[in-house]
Amino acid sequence: IFNLKEKDYFFRKLVFFSEEYEHFCLLDSNSSKNNVPERYFEYDFICAFDAIETLSSNNNSILKIKDFHSKFNDWMFGCLSYDLKDEIFNIPSNSNDNLNSDHISFFIPKYVILAKGSKIEILTYENKESTKSLINQISTYYCNEQKLTDITFKARESKQSYLQKINKIKYHIKRGDIYEINYCQEFFNDNILISPHNIFYHLNKSTQSPFASFLKNNKINLIGFSPERYLSKNDLKIISQPIKGTSGRSNDSDQDTFLFNKLLKSKKDISENIMIVDLVRNDLSVTAKSGSVNVDKLCGVYSFSNVHQMISTISSQLKNGMHFTEVIKTSFPMGSMTGAPKYMALNLIDKFEENKRSLYSGSVGYITPNGDFDFNVVIRSLIYNYKRKYLSLSVGGAITSKSIPLKEYEECIIKAQPIFNAFNHVLDEE
Repeated sequence: IFNLKEKDYFFRKLVFFSEEYEHFCLLDSNSSKNNVPERYFEYDFICAFDAIETLSSNNNSILKIKDFHSKFNDWMFGCLSYDLKDEIFNIPSNSNDNLNSDHISFFIPKYVILAKGSKIEILTYENKESTKSLINQISTYYCNEQKLTDITFKARESKQSYLQKINKIKYHIKRGDIYEINYCQEFFNDNILISPHNIFYHLNKSTQSPFASFLKNNKINLIGFSPERYLSKNDLKIISQPIKGTSGRSNDSDQDTFLFNKLLKSKKDISENIMIVDLVRNDLSVTAKSGSVNVDKLCGVYSFSNVHQMISTISSQLKNGMHFTEVIKTSFPMGSMTGAPKYMALNLIDKFEENKRSLYSGSVGYITPNGDFDFNVVIRSLIYNYKRKYLSLSVGGAITSKSIPLKEYEECIIKAQPIFNAFNHVLDEE
């Protein structure tokens, strides 16, 4: 355990220190900067790096997580790709796969850094002198900080195509195939060299998201600014906090309050949120003790640096003897990124979306030695395949019978705008 005089200084050094490792994971709650639901944070930030063992898989992946954790009984950091649904639901997709991420990718780190308040705790097999040396190495690391360069994003589909697809999806809703679906679109650059850690550092300061994440493995870099928790486990307590309902913010306090209250009272957003709450309750009930599934907070609205969000909190108590991987298996992909009923929504997503989602709308997080975990939802994020020089930014929203296609498109742009602004990108909607 070490005392930190300047935590922000150390954090900055840590971000750039990631250059030294192929496997690196930094999870930042930005805890002092957000008005968020209770029980959101256990640590200010968590960092893990220098892989001892690794696990990647595209088949029998949930079982492999279980076996890997049982074998090593150690901390695991990594990600679940949205395309893990191919295995869970036996719905293989033939869409373009430009990011080529594995269904799961985890590593056991040599070092885990847990930061809370003015102290950091370092978990490692190394002795104290080696750990002190590491702290000194991080604290004196040269940060090659650079101003963000301009990046142009290309739309995977035109605005006109997007609007037409929303109308087609509403036809499926009208005839009763689904109640709600999360439809996403991608903006990308397919020949670009970037500095992922430099981008994360700059954008994290401006977005201040509660589930920010920077992940490196041997295929991709995730530069993430998610406001949403997928699932956490603490002993037998399971918590899910889906988001449905987004509003932009204003620098004018009166206008900002108006936007907050407008979202709070929005019948459309409340309807979307409740549909997903019902789906999550159903998912959690499969692994829960009888009568333990509870909606702790329904449709609360919370303010972040760039948006207001409508968030619900659902909890349950895990059945005795139930392995933690079963909760993931029975609730993934998260309902907020699929729709209801989930199986039909997954099929229609594959039918209408132009490309595989890969890590987008998947999850990044950690698993402790005793089987507790915390995972976010990968949204508001850049995903970079550095071997292919491919950069991806996807955004989406819930489509219901009340959806107005143009409004849905505008909501997508609101979600992408902070990242567009950081790179001076002007969207060409033609």
